[in-house]
Amino acid sequence: MDIILAIRHDVEGIINLIHECIIDMESKDIFQWNQYYPNIDVVTEDIQQRALFLIKDDNDYVGIITVNEDQPTEYSKIQWLSETGRNLIIHRLAIHPNWQGKGIAMKLMDFAEEYAKKNDYRSVRLDAYTANPKSNRLYEKRGYKKVGQIFIPMRELPFNCYEKVMLDI
Repeated sequence: MDIILAIRHDVEGIINLIHECIIDMESKDIFQWNQYYPNIDVVTEDIQQRALFLIKDDNDYVGIITVNEDQPTEYSKIQWLSETGRNLIIHRLAIHPNWQGKGIAMKLMDFAEEYAKKNDYRSVRLDAYTANPKSNRLYEKRGYKKVGQIFIPMRELPFNCYEKVMLDI
């Protein structure tokens, strides 16, 4: 299974994957996403920016990840490890529940980190909902350092902010 750039034709499959992830997370009392976010407009914009990558198995959408330089405004309150240079931001990493536990998230993270190195990004930054211990463990296992917490509107709990320095300046 290869990682490919998402195209307009993929929107419906990606939205279905996100919907299945929301159902799965809510069954585990993780209220990170909902019917308002991420939505079709967010997915379409990610595709238009050529920032959304995916893994498919035949016609099944297995996993997605968005990588770009767009930092939420809340990030400005964080004391990041890298104070200079370009930073790659990971958004909306999601694995279809039927494919979780099979190394797909690791494969997408490998891709993102390799993308950062190839494109001379100083670091990779991301945030993870504190009520989602599985995602927090994934990032910590990969060597990301927790650098603070932010609150995102309409979410009850904070998000942990993580950074991994890729390039020493």
